[in-house]
Amino acid sequence: MSYLQRGGGYYFNVGASELIIEGKIGLMQFDSIKTFTANGVTRSDGSTHRADLLILATGFKNLQDTARVYLGGAVADRIGSVWGFDKGGELRNMRRRTPQPGLWFTAGSLAQCRIYSKYLELQIKGCEESLITSTPGR
Repeated sequence: MSYLQRGGGYYFNVGASELIIEGKIGLMQFDSIKTFTANGVTRSDGSTHRADLLILATGFKNLQDTARVYLGGAVADRIGSVWGFDKGGELRNMRRRTPQPGLWFTAGSLAQCRIYSKYLELQIKGCEESLITSTPGR
């Protein structure tokens, strides 16, 4: 019913909950993060945490505005608009490379994120293995 009313509001555990409980996936509140670094984050208390991957659950704000706040104006201007359709009828900067190297966006309901995560994963792998060489569009 939550999906029918809001397009979300539920979670299917496929193993991540156990990984969080076991300490294999770490969580931290954003307000405890002072800055992002090339290798992870520096927290407000001065401690550093190395991370191979950071996922920001930013809520319902415009993602370009969110990028401006957290990653700076230069990055936000480089990526351009997020969501909406580009000239080719594709979603802008969503579930594909953005003009900012290493920055990828996915959003929507849990079901959409789960379904499209496979395609996103293949694109990231293609870039990492130099199989995708064209410049990303807007």
